[in-house]
Amino acid sequence: MSSDLLRSFALPCGIQLAVERMPGTRSVSVVCLLPVGCAGDPEGAAGEGEAPVLAELLFRGADGMSSRAWSDAMDTLGAQRHAGAGTHQLTLSALCLGDRLPDVMRLLSLAIRRPNLDTESLEAARSLVLQSLRGLRDEPQHLASVMLREHAMPAPFNRSGYGTEEGLAALTAAGLRSAWSRRALPSGTFIGIAGDVDPAHAHDLVAGLFDGWTGSADEPPVIAPARLGTHLVELDTQQTHLALGFPAPPDRDADAVAHRVAVRVLGGATSSRLFTEVREKRGLCYSVGASSALGRDRGLLQIYAGSTHERAHRTLECIQAELERFAQGITADEFADAIVGAKSALVMSGESSGARASAIAGQLWRLGRPKDLGESAAEFDRLTHADVNRHIERHMGASWRAARTLVMVAPSAPATEAAAPITPGA
Repeated sequence: MSSDLLRSFALPCGIQLAVERMPGTRSVSVVCLLPVGCAGDPEGAAGEGEAPVLAELLFRGADGMSSRAWSDAMDTLGAQRHAGAGTHQLTLSALCLGDRLPDVMRLLSLAIRRPNLDTESLEAARSLVLQSLRGLRDEPQHLASVMLREHAMPAPFNRSGYGTEEGLAALTAAGLRSAWSRRALPSGTFIGIAGDVDPAHAHDLVAGLFDGWTGSADEPPVIAPARLGTHLVELDTQQTHLALGFPAPPDRDADAVAHRVAVRVLGGATSSRLFTEVREKRGLCYSVGASSALGRDRGLLQIYAGSTHERAHRTLECIQAELERFAQGITADEFADAIVGAKSALVMSGESSGARASAIAGQLWRLGRPKDLGESAAEFDRLTHADVNRHIERHMGASWRAARTLVMVAPSAPATEAAAPITPGA
């Protein structure tokens, strides 16, 4: 892909790079997607939790620099940074002023190519990940989403990114260094840079910093199908938290844009059908909505509702009724409103260098190329009301509803819902 403002490059080392110049922006953001996701962690007690601990360790010193020295160097440059582990990738990101990109990028490259991963830092990193894992029970809405993914997606792509207590306890500094050298490799790494930056200069900078880095990362295979069904997480909560999951197309699918518009009408805004019918008209829940995560190989549409224990079953019934009605299609007015909303969100994302760096890096992975805002907007412009209704008719009917996964976080299941209790993180 090549244009005046957005260019993509395949570097000799194997890294895929996308760079977008944003005129009038003084900041620049970098997002690095490394092939060290939770799906590739050893299973269970063998070391599940390897990726989130590595994410905690990467900014704790590199190339012999102590954690304090590396952080001080970033602070002197005024750089904000973040690291986190997802299902497929470990993400490193940084935000700084445009003229400081060379120095910030050099420090990021050291964290990627020569992290210390020392024993002294391991216990603190492990403790932080354990706190996040144990803290899931204090966030029942998030817990419902985490457990939905565990049941609605095939293993190992159903992992939450928190690991297990046994897996975290098994990690050693030597083992983590070995894992990093084996998993963090250039072929499979995607970098997005956006903001006050010249694409050609960014290419030369990144190519020079990663010159001589070699290797290709293997992707983990599917080892077990999704479990689907209805599941209860028994927890002493004030409300019943409901998370429903349904299949969604991958981002590269021809129906991906139509799907996004359909989901926006279903539950993506306060004017959506679920919000209007379940919350506003009937007062069955305090929160309800729908969203889709369209990955490279598979997607998941999630509906969340938070209700009282007494109204939880009626909430589910109302959601089911709305899904059945939705199969009949959307109106022309709903379509028009959804297009306006989707394009407005696109425009607002274009004002953030961080959002654009994340978007183009993710598109490199999911689609094989980045898209500028004009191309993305044109996809919505080409879409018709009939296109969306055809997608709904073909892909969001009775068989789609039958592929439902339901997770309930509550002291007990509604009387009419049969569910097998599960333990979070087990």
